Amino acid sequence: MRHIIRALLVSAVVAAAHPGTLHAQALDGVMAAIRNGGGWVSVDIKGGRGSATTLPLPTMGMTLNGCVRVHDAHTGRWRITAHETIADTTLEVNAVPGQGVAFSHAFGLRSQIDVEFVWSEPHDTTLFLWVGLGNAESDPDVCIPKS
Repeated sequence: MRHIIRALLVSAVVAAAHPGTLHAQALDGVMAAIRNGGGWVSVDIKGGRGSATTLPLPTMGMTLNGCVRVHDAHTGRWRITAHETIADTTLEVNAVPGQGVAFSHAFGLRSQIDVEFVWSEPHDTTLFLWVGLGNAESDPDVCIPKS
């Protein structure tokens, strides 16, 4: 079950890299992200905003723990809102560059996620975001990028 939840997060990560739709990623890339406890995501930001949507996936009522960290080279504040459309629940984190923000979310039996990224600066950029998988309370290293 843990792999299903990680696959959901990886799908959200892949979707974020391609705003608006989920695109397939090579299986070895997905498996590497799972083995490494997370991975980097790049998101196109236009006028201070970006978005993505995952396909519906089975999540079997599991809880996902992790951490997001905006790359140190960015500026401003970032609001990341993940709305689980099937269960109608929302997870929102506010981040600043270089500081990890732990998150935890309990999913339903199936999940589809719309993710919105809002930057405090209304410009175009590419957001680089580390998404770590694991419990930040018991393993603070989950917030530290591994590559």
